[in-house]
Amino acid sequence: MQVARRRAVAHSFFARVISFAVIAATAIAIVIAVSPTETFAATTNDPLIDQQWGLAAIGAPTVWDITRGAGVTVAVIDSGSGPHPDLDANLDAGRTMFGLIDSAGMVDVDLETSHGTHIAGIIAAVADNGLGGAGVAPQSRIMPIRVLGADGKGDRKDTSKNVSEAVRFAVDNGAKVINLSLGGPDEITPLTAAIQYAVDRNVLVVAAAGNGGMDATPKWPGASDLTIAVTAIDRTNSVVSFDQRGDYIDLAAPGTSIVSTAGNDYKILSGTSMAAAFVTGAAALLFAAQPSISAAQVRDVLQRTATDIGAIGRDSTFGYGVINLVAAFAELNVMFPKIITASLITEGRVGALAAGIGSTTIATATSQWFRCTAPGEATTSKPADCTMIRNAVATTYQSTLKDLRKYLRYSITTPASGTVPATTYFSGATIPESGAWITSSTLAVQSVTPFGQFVGSGSKGVRTIKVIDGNCKVRNAKIIAPVVPGSCTLKISIAAKAPFPALGFTATVAIS
Repeated sequence: MQVARRRAVAHSFFARVISFAVIAATAIAIVIAVSPTETFAATTNDPLIDQQWGLAAIGAPTVWDITRGAGVTVAVIDSGSGPHPDLDANLDAGRTMFGLIDSAGMVDVDLETSHGTHIAGIIAAVADNGLGGAGVAPQSRIMPIRVLGADGKGDRKDTSKNVSEAVRFAVDNGAKVINLSLGGPDEITPLTAAIQYAVDRNVLVVAAAGNGGMDATPKWPGASDLTIAVTAIDRTNSVVSFDQRGDYIDLAAPGTSIVSTAGNDYKILSGTSMAAAFVTGAAALLFAAQPSISAAQVRDVLQRTATDIGAIGRDSTFGYGVINLVAAFAELNVMFPKIITASLITEGRVGALAAGIGSTTIATATSQWFRCTAPGEATTSKPADCTMIRNAVATTYQSTLKDLRKYLRYSITTPASGTVPATTYFSGATIPESGAWITSSTLAVQSVTPFGQFVGSGSKGVRTIKVIDGNCKVRNAKIIAPVVPGSCTLKISIAAKAPFPALGFTATVAIS
């Protein structure tokens, strides 16, 4: 499959303050060839996957076995998105707000600039379909909202209003992430208010940092503290000539020689627009992997786990560094352990040692044992019949007389993290703690077993056994097994003897 070739072109920012333009610095003139031994991404059946170096650079294929973004909607506010055979399956109906057109409920056609389609493909091109390449979050949904024209610019009169309305439309229609690969030199109050509207409703807004070069003034809305401003790096993690500088830059991502969908084909483009799309796709993966995570937490995780490639700490060239999905998902597992279970092993005998088992990897998780009056399944809500056992906070617990005929539960509590409250996981409870038990469930044929040897208990009370069913005999405080294999059902009683009350239970033993 050939990637369409284009001569290098530059997109302007604002013709006027109110005229938005896409932030897509240049298209390179030739396809970057990849040798057969130089594989940048995970193996799929997509023929261009080895040319998508950015996927491996951020670790996307490594986390695809956890999630590919299913269930997350991403709004691409741009020049429209699609149609494209490698993208259509992930395109939802969006909205067009351009010129005299304001229509919702339809997928716009972006065959002129292909900028929006290129952005959407970086985020959500379908994987493993034998076409082109794959997106960072190849099962996420794209909500295309067109606010830009064929020249990559918006209406001189209405663009700021359209972009602001587009952000609100995206929020109100279920987007979790909004990609804004557009901008200009001045802050526009209605747009800032719209982005604040998104932030207040737990929606993450990602923006391109701008392609004006190191001496250019900050580009808005990337310069807003409400957005994640993304700059571009090349394959060597180096700064790119068109990259802007500034303390508003938050993250860096692949932004040169990026292969993605365009028109009915594929193109290679470079710019902070492309870099922003990689961060948007990464955010979609985090939202999909942990639906309860907040937008603020996604931002925090991406920034805290970024690979620092510039001056130590946050800097004006790379922000916090290059997004690192492997590290981000490792942090996600600490914040939200995917499988937390609490279980226990108990012999069901007073005085025996019970062991609690938990699956969490959180070092600060705490243990606690509970005494319950009824059995029950594992839960994250404290059962009403359970009482906390004071000072029983180790992973093991030696039952006492207070636990007689009660059910033990072991619990793990994970600490609060950000906006996520502390959570307690309770084991199931199935076996009551008994004060008496049989020492063996099998007796040999014709064997003679003393009561004291057959019945275990901490009680010193007198033991009696009555045969309820079977051919066993009881004589002189001994059990006499029959000559023929089978089974016997026995009623066992132990007289009260301080500190134990009277004990009794029924047991069936095999005769072999």
